[in-house]
Amino acid sequence: MLFSHSRRLCPTLYRQIIPIINHNPSIHSIQSKDIIQIRHSSISEQMKRKILLKINTVLKETDKIDGNITDTDIANIACLNNELILSERMIKFPFHYRCVLEQQLSICPDRWVSIDEWKNLYDVVGETVKPLFGSVTMLVCVQLKHIERGRSLFQFIQEHHSHLLTSTATIYSAYMNLLALDFFTLKGKKHGQDYSLYEKEIYEIYQKYVKDKKQAIIASASALSIIKGLCVTRHWREGYSYIPFVNDDDQIQVIRDLILAAVHNDDIQAATKLLKNFKHPLPNDSAAATMSSSLTEMIRDIFRNLNENNTNAYEFIEHLFQYLSTLDYFMEKPAIDEMQTFFDKLKPKMLQYGTTLVFPNGACKQLPGVNLSNGELSDDDFKFLQNYLMESAYTDKEVFNTTTPDEFKRFQKFLSQHQFSMIVDGLNLLYGIDRFATDPVNSMIKTINFLKNLRIPRKKLLFIARKHALSRIPYQIQENLRSICEIFLVDNTSRDDWFVLYAALQSKAYVLTSDILRKERGIANKSTPAKNAEVNERLQKWLYRYQYLFIRQDKRVFFKQPLAYKLRAQYIQNIWLIPYFNEKPLTLAQRPDNWFYIYKNSDKPLTRKLTKKSTIIENEKESI
Repeated sequence: MLFSHSRRLCPTLYRQIIPIINHNPSIHSIQSKDIIQIRHSSISEQMKRKILLKINTVLKETDKIDGNITDTDIANIACLNNELILSERMIKFPFHYRCVLEQQLSICPDRWVSIDEWKNLYDVVGETVKPLFGSVTMLVCVQLKHIERGRSLFQFIQEHHSHLLTSTATIYSAYMNLLALDFFTLKGKKHGQDYSLYEKEIYEIYQKYVKDKKQAIIASASALSIIKGLCVTRHWREGYSYIPFVNDDDQIQVIRDLILAAVHNDDIQAATKLLKNFKHPLPNDSAAATMSSSLTEMIRDIFRNLNENNTNAYEFIEHLFQYLSTLDYFMEKPAIDEMQTFFDKLKPKMLQYGTTLVFPNGACKQLPGVNLSNGELSDDDFKFLQNYLMESAYTDKEVFNTTTPDEFKRFQKFLSQHQFSMIVDGLNLLYGIDRFATDPVNSMIKTINFLKNLRIPRKKLLFIARKHALSRIPYQIQENLRSICEIFLVDNTSRDDWFVLYAALQSKAYVLTSDILRKERGIANKSTPAKNAEVNERLQKWLYRYQYLFIRQDKRVFFKQPLAYKLRAQYIQNIWLIPYFNEKPLTLAQRPDNWFYIYKNSDKPLTRKLTKKSTIIENEKESI
């Protein structure tokens, strides 16, 4: 029921105020009869019934709304000062109750809720919701960062439903998390002196419900929240004892909070030890978009809390840079800005730092003669990926999901007779360059012109597609395509992507495609990690080095060249160079072009071999 009416349940923001039967004008409505938004207002029971009818979640248009009604949901409207408009069916089950809270409270400001208001809400929720009332409501407060609402809720539970605090650790652990929110993002804190405004309350809850209980088993999410709460107090070291309860997937958050607590308390030695024990979280399909945000927040907050007057600070920073050199995803500009702000405070000025562009061949624009480390794959890398490909797509068990044994043998024989330097993902290019489904001829002509501009000899260029790709193309245009490249057409039921990948790895050739190999990595969607972390990492490394990334923006078509350098933080010629995004990335296909560099004045950069200007690619985008 909830999902079938989600459009009606979701509060819709709208500036125009339309009075409803001359009642409080803070009831906002839009012209559609199906949607209404409720803001703070005082309304009668009669009006509540009409509002519920307007929302139309449980009533039919023929239901009466006048008189005393006891056998329908309209008699069961509960409100937090009319922030919530609820019916029995909306709050019958915990999942529905949480969805309603998230939707309707998301547009409400944080405030202290009275005991009577909480009691009214608790009384009206379904029997299956009552045991989880405190947990679900507190988690919504954490999600929305409603601290005052959460504090009033905890007081209500302590005074009237204390049994909920002993039945689950979620309420008090989530409350500790709530009180600790955003502490390390604040500026101007005194190191080792300033702590959370709620420090006393956090530690009292910890002593009463956690420390004295000495539980043998604590859920990972609860342990994570307990550590987060302790980290904003002077008792932050007690959080160490709860690390064993935290799952591997949550390790990055735990270590991050403890590192921030250590640097805030000027314990650089502890921060360094924690950093050395950092388990590397592996990127998923949306790594560039989501993992870069997590990394950005961590680096930003570390430099915001690090004491520039601590003589061991730079030693810790070098360890931090060393950790960044192990990662295949990148931070964003806000973290770099915070780093520069920190280094600006250092006196005397012992560091040189700034930002530079890096060209596809690895040359640094602002550091003449400095070239990034070569990103070439080793023979072991190729062998690993080739073995993975054979096991995933071409074994006796899997081959029929990809192709047929006869077709695969024909393809292997075809590759053995050629040595290609570029593999073209035909269908990917045809559909990307224009509307191939509705205008295949025009798309093919544009594709041919695009491939001609690559200026690759015909015997070195392979075009792979399914047979239907040429079925609607006139013979003369097909011959034009054959004149500039070799063509291999797979059956219409075969998975052509696997053929493209196999040919590129087998020939150690470049590949022209906009595909970032989600399926080949075993990634189901943007929010799920790759099934095999090592495969994911090596395929990403291969894409950086061998993919001509085909891109279409509006009417313009171009490609980004492969990167000749290693796309990781690196230490070269006494200089640290760290890649970052100038703007928030949206997909894994995006690559950072900007690098932050820093070196000590005392460390003279090694002799730099100047790069000839002719070898520097001034513009990596080549339009057709």
